[in-house]
Amino acid sequence: MKRAIEPVRKSLLDVVRKNLRAAGKTTYITRVVYIGEYTGEYSDLEEKMGSIIRQLQEDYNYVIITGLLLVYPENYIHVLEASEDIIYRHFKALYSSENDSCKIGRSIFLPSFHHVHQRFFTEWHHVFTVPPTLIQKLESHKLEDIQMQMSTCFNKIYELCDHISNTVHDYAVPIKEVIRNINDKISRLYPESTLLEYLLNANNPAIMTVEKYLEIFSAVPFISLYSDKIWPPPHDMMFCDTSEKEDRPSVISAKNRHGSRRPTR
Repeated sequence: MKRAIEPVRKSLLDVVRKNLRAAGKTTYITRVVYIGEYTGEYSDLEEKMGSIIRQLQEDYNYVIITGLLLVYPENYIHVLEASEDIIYRHFKALYSSENDSCKIGRSIFLPSFHHVHQRFFTEWHHVFTVPPTLIQKLESHKLEDIQMQMSTCFNKIYELCDHISNTVHDYAVPIKEVIRNINDKISRLYPESTLLEYLLNANNPAIMTVEKYLEIFSAVPFISLYSDKIWPPPHDMMFCDTSEKEDRPSVISAKNRHGSRRPTR
């Protein structure tokens, strides 16, 4: 009798590894953009963020952490490109770090991109600047208005990152020099401080804060399918037609009926 040979089956992990090898990567890269407020000197914020990034880079030496920290006098914008595990640990360290000279306030997410095809940066950088302001006030906190202003802020950040990346590529200038020499010619690409304050003060359940993100991903959900220790499960818990359910007794009722029956002599 000829022996049947079981074919080699591919798992989801095999497909993921194949795609990563084809792209020349070791893990998926997520680009997250978030804005926040802080109290203290801007140099303390830069040192705090840089210390967290350096520590994470030592722990994950096989994944390059890249991005740009744009620091304003009272607010900041952070573009971070790394794996999801690194991003989670970054946020956890950011809010658990005890540093009296720099306090991190409310921080919210802008739209993120998972499994990015190409990074904007080759390293992690930071720069301090004084942003422009808006003449008109942003007062409406309707969901569509918040969405429009968030899209405006997000597009400006991406245009700024794209300008830096293209300048490095086209003119073969070190990225540190490009970031250090950012001048007033591209100040239009900076999200205004008024815009950041508007988004940070917007109170809408559709806005995801970093604190809420940590709360969601730090908690392990408890799932209880059946409260009883009975197998097979009682008929009352199974999905069936109503008439059929009334005709057939449950396991518990049948058990009680047989248990209450006295033996005959």
